[in-house]
Amino acid sequence: MLKPISPLTLLMISSLCSAEGISGFWQHPQDPIWIEVTATAGQGLVVRNDNDPSSIDFAVLKEVTTGNKKGRWAGQVFVPQLGNYKGVELSLPTADTLKMKVKIGFLTRSLEWTRVSEAPEMPPA
Repeated sequence: MLKPISPLTLLMISSLCSAEGISGFWQHPQDPIWIEVTATAGQGLVVRNDNDPSSIDFAVLKEVTTGNKKGRWAGQVFVPQLGNYKGVELSLPTADTLKMKVKIGFLTRSLEWTRVSEAPEMPPA
């Protein structure tokens, strides 16, 4: 006999499924940098950086959680120009575009990363 599913269970499953939408590998729009976002861990780690190989495993994103609106996430992103983490809103304008929007005072900056199937291997040294 089938048991009815509670609305709370459906909400939890829906939240988990939407969080998985940002999981995967993403390439920076201008620089040779690739990150892997793992929504269940709430983080995005550098998996390749041709400009600074020592940054591998650095957390570009942390504390990522499902946001207040559907298809939105919130967390902290490292802002290199400031040398620390700032609040970020994440969204998926398309299935292959991860938009990171940071507000600092009156300024807003957005960056759109592109989904890739995997990060390419590092070139031989």
